[in-house]
Amino acid sequence: MNISMKSAQQWAGANAAAAQGLSAPLLVVAILALMVLPIPPWMLDTFFTINIAVALMVMMVAAYML
Repeated sequence: MNISMKSAQQWAGANAAAAQGLSAPLLVVAILALMVLPIPPWMLDTFFTINIAVALMVMMVAAYML
């Protein structure tokens, strides 16, 4: 294991509870910011492309599981 990964794990060990407690509020703030702030067209296209790709992957996995 390299040094930077080891130091990141040591830092996360001490602050894991704080980081876990902040993840949901930060996600809500990020979603609200995306709804209020204008998004450039290239970013919208990227998000739509990723959304469609993920939806197709979910559909293919669901069809494969049958």
